[in-house]
Amino acid sequence: MNAVSMQLMKRKSFSTGRVVGLLAGSLWIAGVTLTARAVDVFTVDPSQSYVSVSGSVVGNALEPQGAGSLTTHCQGSLLVEVGANAIQFPGQSQVVALDSGNWEPLADGSDGSAPANFGGAASFFLTDGVAAARHVQADMASGSIVLVNGQFDTAGITFLIPAGAGSSLAYRVTGAIDDSGAITLDGQSATGQVAQGSIATVGGQVVLTLPIRYTFKFSLVSNDDTTVNLTGQLVATRSL
Repeated sequence: MNAVSMQLMKRKSFSTGRVVGLLAGSLWIAGVTLTARAVDVFTVDPSQSYVSVSGSVVGNALEPQGAGSLTTHCQGSLLVEVGANAIQFPGQSQVVALDSGNWEPLADGSDGSAPANFGGAASFFLTDGVAAARHVQADMASGSIVLVNGQFDTAGITFLIPAGAGSSLAYRVTGAIDDSGAITLDGQSATGQVAQGSIATVGGQVVLTLPIRYTFKFSLVSNDDTTVNLTGQLVATRSL
């Protein structure tokens, strides 16, 4: 697994930055604007497409708020241009994370729970925090990638949350420090994973499989003291 390092600027208080570190890395994704050409549209299969989050916050394990809160399934469409020896993601795809349950806090950071894509929790000293990511929508963009026997390198693909998508991360901290609020995730990005994607014809369909293997590093109290790991895949199909 290749580590994609990301440094997170500290906010006004330690608590805000710490809780942002819970999930902001999972929503990994960025701001590149490309114009879609005449391409194939692949439909993302939510039964096979998912993203899971794990890691640690200042040496303390990132915990789920409840069963399944750190895994979400995805639906939507991928725009892909496929040639005999190359594949390209021209942008303007729309991959939408589904809600995995009702998680804390509310969208503005206030007390309570509501539907969310992810819900994470962590404790540090005498402080407990929860965070919930909502309305996460991803695009994908790349240049031309060499395609060999149905396999291709995914390192050149940028996953991005488009500007205006309305993706957000709400947080709430209680204990020695009390703080709450929400930040936008629009414009975030990740790229450079080391993994092989594939495209193949199965029966009357073309099946595209994109693995997700990222490790994000954050500096909250000391250098690279917080790690968020993303694992999963996107599986999308189109009819012949």
